[in-house]
Amino acid sequence: MKLFLFALPAALLPGASAHYIFSRLIVNNTVSTDFQYIRDVSALDGNPPMFAKAFPIYNLSNPDLKCGKSAFPVRNPSIETATVLAGDDVGFHLSGPYSEGDIQPEIFHEGPGQVFLSKLPVGMDIMDYDGSGDFFKIAYAGPANSTTWSLYGQTSMNFTIPATTPPGKYLLRIEQFFASSNKGQSQWYVSCAHVDIVGSGGGTPGPFIRFPNAYKDEDPNIWFHEEGTNRFPKDISGYLMPKPDVWQG
Repeated sequence: MKLFLFALPAALLPGASAHYIFSRLIVNNTVSTDFQYIRDVSALDGNPPMFAKAFPIYNLSNPDLKCGKSAFPVRNPSIETATVLAGDDVGFHLSGPYSEGDIQPEIFHEGPGQVFLSKLPVGMDIMDYDGSGDFFKIAYAGPANSTTWSLYGQTSMNFTIPATTPPGKYLLRIEQFFASSNKGQSQWYVSCAHVDIVGSGGGTPGPFIRFPNAYKDEDPNIWFHEEGTNRFPKDISGYLMPKPDVWQG
């Protein structure tokens, strides 16, 4: 598995930086439009539309952790399915500026990013799949060094679809989360794309995991703190990747 990270300016206006949403899919460096391939999510009333969609998910038992806030039933009936060749470079990109004059949102919540695939059950249309089945992990971005997270200041998480991924239609899911130093206060940014993976296959994916309730608030990679305090560790290089292991293909 290869991971590609693109550094971008980190300064943000307070109004534009409250949160963010992965609404665009990248395939071989081509960025889609918002929700072209990604399931749309619900918005909070009283806010500009895209800004209102960008608020995090809380609670590890929240069913929205499958694919985003009220992402199922599928809200955008015109959603397309992206054809992706196993071995291609793919990514999830944040939405553009919320309003004219706003600065491009960037990932600023401290924590890892992970990407998963869940193959469509036999005989089911992808529009009818709620994401309650098995997922396997294909990418992970953790600490870059002892003080900085790999995704901090980026506008996307890019990775490679494993070359031996069995062909078929999948939900491609990203989660980037704030690994809170306060127990039970982690924040989750989750999106799912519709993809049709083509290629020779031959691999046996695994291990598998299901959402929600994949993690617990007590897990050290979810509640990430110095023992006896509500502070992040000064050295984050000891952060352990959440389960499961990455499937390399």
